Amino acid sequence: MAACEVFKNFSLRELNTWGSGGRCLWLASPRSADEAAAFARSGAASEGVVYVLGGGSNVLVQDGLLEAGVVSCSRMTGIKLTEARGFAEAEIEAGFPVKKLLALAVEKNLGGFEFLAGIPGTVGGALCGNAGAGGVSFAPLVERIETVSNRGEVRLWETGELSWSYRASPWGSEAPFMITRAFLRIPFSSKDNIINNIRHYSSLKKGQPIGAKTAGCVFKNPPQAPAGLLLDKCGCKGLSVGDAAVSQHHANFIENRGGASSSEIFSLAEMCRARVMDEFGIKLEYEIKFFGAF
Repeated sequence: MAACEVFKNFSLRELNTWGSGGRCLWLASPRSADEAAAFARSGAASEGVVYVLGGGSNVLVQDGLLEAGVVSCSRMTGIKLTEARGFAEAEIEAGFPVKKLLALAVEKNLGGFEFLAGIPGTVGGALCGNAGAGGVSFAPLVERIETVSNRGEVRLWETGELSWSYRASPWGSEAPFMITRAFLRIPFSSKDNIINNIRHYSSLKKGQPIGAKTAGCVFKNPPQAPAGLLLDKCGCKGLSVGDAAVSQHHANFIENRGGASSSEIFSLAEMCRARVMDEFGIKLEYEIKFFGAF
């Protein structure tokens, strides 16, 4: 098996959807789950701080030099589909794009993935953050998840061992180093039903900025009300710091309208967060993940 490629002093600006941030000490790019495990067993993932990057659609990378290594899952895109007992069983590597998975579901008449409409990123990232829409997520489809520790220890987690909650890792703060594979059990459905469901979930995202450089929703929805509504009521739409601006379409999105730095994006997010706290006494929790010190 070929060794995992490693690039020194690598710029992360093009690997996240905000298009901001600096360089990391090194970036490893395994091509398979087995290669990722072998890289971790080499010991590199146990030295210093190491982040795992999926599609880069919900991360904010610090400016300047990130004193850390990064493992990118973007080349881990293997998928195997088999039919068993009237269901489809899928083995999907962590870097498989969710957009391609949704397209494959339409092609193969696989139900249960319609909630992915409009969600960017990779399967591994979506599982780690329990991405979803309208109260639906991957959780009901999961049979097992394969993970690798930073020492290269491979473990299969059965669905009963995973604690699913809103936009949170099923392992909580004890999350393994990285997800490498997911094993799903998927019901078949009619193409008409799948397309109608996709239209439904797409309608839930009306008003979100299309084509802008964002990282998706910045904050989780608190129990009291949607974060976007709270931010809107506080007059956050249109606020800006440098080239970072709160979307006029949806107040829970921050756009990079040019050359916004990560510090500008973070300052703007904190400004909005403070407004909600002052107005409603609600402390918004971040949905985005942070690479580095903020």
